[in-house]
Parts: sequence; C-alpha cells; structure tokens
Amino acid sequence: MTIQFNRLLPVKGTIGLAFMLALASCTAGDGTGLDAGGRPVPPGPPANNDFQQIQDTILTPSCSGCHQGANAPQGLRLDAGNSYALLVNVASAEVPGLMRVNPGNPDTSYLVQKIQGNAAVGVRMPANGPPYLSQVQIDLVRGWIAAGAPQSAAPADQLVVASSIPATSEQANAGLGKLTIIFNGDVDSSLANTNAFALRDANDRLVNADVRVPVGRPNVVEITVPQPLAAGSYQLSVHGDGPAPLADQSGHVLDGDADGKPGGDMLIPFDVKPIANEGAVR
Repeated sequence: MTIQFNRLLPVKGTIGLAFMLALASCTAGDGTGLDAGGRPVPPGPPANNDFQQIQDTILTPSCSGCHQGANAPQGLRLDAGNSYALLVNVASAEVPGLMRVNPGNPDTSYLVQKIQGNAAVGVRMPANGPPYLSQVQIDLVRGWIAAGAPQSAAPADQLVVASSIPATSEQANAGLGKLTIIFNGDVDSSLANTNAFALRDANDRLVNADVRVPVGRPNVVEITVPQPLAAGSYQLSVHGDGPAPLADQSGHVLDGDADGKPGGDMLIPFDVKPIANEGAVR
C-alpha cells in the first residue's frame, strides 16, 4: 500500500492538549505510562471514540489530495466518503498478509507501520518527508486502532449510499473488475444480492456479477464481475423499490432517490476507459 501524505497539521484544541500532557507524564522514573519496551503508552483513542478526529486532522487535509479518484495509489481513497471503508479490515495491496487497519492491533496494522517507518515494503510516509508525522499524531492513530478502530457514526434513521467506487459519472481505469458501494449504516447482508443490485451496459444488458458484504465491513457491498469490464458506459442500480429492496440491519429501507423517504433506486452511471493502445493498427 502506498499512502501519500503532505506535511500534516498539528492536532489542535483540547484533544491535542490532552495528548501533550499524557506524553509529558510518561517521564516518571518508576516507568508509569510506559509499555514493556519503555515507550510511552498511547494516551487513548480520539474524543468520542471515533474516526472523525483522524479524518479531519490528518486524512482530509494531508492525504486526500493524492489519495482520491480513480488513480488513487494502490486504490486507497482517503477522502471522507471512502477512507474508513478502505482502511479497516482491508488487506494491504503491498503486503496482503497485513490489514491496512487491524482493529485492536496497531502494531500489525500496515497503516501504522507505514507512518512509523518500519514497514517491510516501500518508504516511510509521508513520502515527501521528513518531516514525518509527529509522535502525537502517530499515537492518535495507534490509540484509535487499539480501541478497536470504531467509526462511531451517529445512528442513521435512513439508509443511503454514502459513496461508491467508481463514483457517479467517474471514468474508471481499464480492467475494472469490482465495484464498491459504501453506505451510511450496516447493511442487512441477507438482502445484499442481485435482487437489490443490477449492473447494466450501454445496451441495457444485464452484466453477471457476484454481490456480497465483506467480512468485518458491514456498511460495504462489493460487486465483482467474472471478467474485467470492457471499455464503455455502465450503470449500477441499487434498489430501494421492488419485492426485495435493500435495507439496513434495523430495517430501514434504502432512500435511493434521495427524497428523504424510504424507497426509490440509486443510479450510478460510470465509464470504463479503453485499454491503452486498444484499437491501434498493429
């Protein structure tokens, strides 16, 4: 996995002060506040035990400039709509034996290894460092992962599509074989099937696909096609209507047409680029 960071902003406000005080307290001569290796124990996860502090102070201002869109390095999009779903319980592209974020285990999370500089592959992130992330910033990430990498989003009373890969009207890279749909709540996996999702080509022909909710990622649906999609235009429909509409685990039916009421279909048109030199005279 390649993660491109620019110089990061310092953690501000009461959270930043709490981290500074916690780190200062680690100098006690009796070892208080240190782990078995003599390192400061991370002072805990962000306020409210959620991901928002990391997104707001690190990922959005410093990472998403490069890690966005169809050309995001290693497919890792770190904008607010995609980052959590593409980090937590997702295998690293560079070291598939490691998760990008392994909840409860910061030392075996590839994200942590990359920002600490002890990853087996590639350079320390940010790639344009030094300066690299401060220890306070690294501890912010470590503390959140140690707490189980919670998202802690406010419970939703309506299921909607938060993001998709490809995004609406995006031109995807040639060879696309998987679509990812990210929701604002945990999907009822028993309803995540071809009754709730339909992928069609420019001639309105149905494209065969496998639909599943990945293990450990209940707010995500992955749609995999048996062969990479040919160049052309496509549309994915996510159904909030019909005999088996998609719903979340609390029974909230998808608001697909974004009218604030359950029901309606979410339509996601996108294009697939042709393979380089496709159609060239040989």
